Amino acid sequence: MHTPSVVASRSLIVAAALATFALPSGATSQAQISLPNTPGQISLGTGVQSLNLDALPYQSAGGVTFVGKAQADDGTGTVRVYSEIDSRGVSGFPDVMTGLTLGQTQSQATLIGTPGSDPVDVTFVFRFDGSFHTYSGNVFHQLGASLTLSLPSTTVPFTQVNYGSSLSFSSYLLDDTVVNTTSKANVTYFEPGFIWKDVPYAGATHTVISDSMEDLIGEVRLTVSMSAGQSFQLIANLHAQVNVEPLIPIVGSQDYSQSWGAVDGFNTGRLSILLPQGYTLEGNTGLLSAAVAPPVPEPATWGLMAAGLAVLAAFARRRAA
Repeated sequence: MHTPSVVASRSLIVAAALATFALPSGATSQAQISLPNTPGQISLGTGVQSLNLDALPYQSAGGVTFVGKAQADDGTGTVRVYSEIDSRGVSGFPDVMTGLTLGQTQSQATLIGTPGSDPVDVTFVFRFDGSFHTYSGNVFHQLGASLTLSLPSTTVPFTQVNYGSSLSFSSYLLDDTVVNTTSKANVTYFEPGFIWKDVPYAGATHTVISDSMEDLIGEVRLTVSMSAGQSFQLIANLHAQVNVEPLIPIVGSQDYSQSWGAVDGFNTGRLSILLPQGYTLEGNTGLLSAAVAPPVPEPATWGLMAAGLAVLAAFARRRAA
């Protein structure tokens, strides 16, 4: 079973591997379908990466059917995932118990602003939605998202400081109408002497907007203070996992022959980057070049607005008189 911690640790491993390279600004996308004891499928590159959009089923030698599809677009920050498993009619212990789909965007960029200015807060937001379905028997569902931001360490050479925020929805055994949520907000780094630290981080938050089986909506948010000229790496993940499970408590032999269900996260998971006024990101990929804060009115604009309001107030008084 791929738990949220496993998915998050994969992100950190990727980020740590990238720490030894000087990467140019840019972005990549990844779509992945994973099944036990099979080679799996991965599509990795720039732009839109997709797998099995036609929803063609995979059938194991033991008769378990799995349908997975995934899509990620680094230009818009959109990620979509879908997993469905069906073990109806399979006797004994199924040769496939779980299926996972993963969508990911990865960005490398540099914050551009006034050199020498005070550090500013940059916020990364990943909002996602989906639904759980149990068509037959008992099924474990999970839909989760995570953000991982990596900055070069200023105290231990060749290492990184990794900020993380994650949120996942899950339904457990015999709780097919109850959705559980788990989250994590942390920062990991090496102290001098290569002492590993994993501590809570207040700048990482999550919001559960809806947690019903038919309507799952969540948001993970990560705010980090950066200076102009600071380079960073950002990984945004969305995964959908589904498992066949026996009913508990078990009466007689375990029966996997009725399990059929799906995790649908193929509507829209969307990543956005919120920058302070006057700051941009180096790079010409879609998401990075579009990451700007809403404009703030100039003082002259405020003056015109105030003058206009004064004229409207005077006109209203004349009409009242």
